[in-house]
Amino acid sequence: MSKLKPNETDIKRTLRDYLAVKGIYNYALLQGLGSARGLPDRVMHFDGRVHYLEVKTPTGKLSPYQEAFRDQCSQDFIPYHVIRSLEDLQHIVEGYV
Repeated sequence: MSKLKPNETDIKRTLRDYLAVKGIYNYALLQGLGSARGLPDRVMHFDGRVHYLEVKTPTGKLSPYQEAFRDQCSQDFIPYHVIRSLEDLQHIVEGYV
């Protein structure tokens, strides 16, 4: 029997719930008319810094706008993470402890 692959919505819910249990302040960035293209899915306040979290499936790829946002974060020394599973986020959170 094959395992179902998680979709982005399932991963987002899992990450949101994990951060809530850990007591880590976080919120979604919703796209809409007038918002900048390439913004990540979530923002996490952790370890005295703002971290941007872009959620992708295991095979998902960043769009050119998302790559540009990631590159700007790198240039500005702002943490930006592509999260494909709960384990990816746990590694970030537990790696700072």
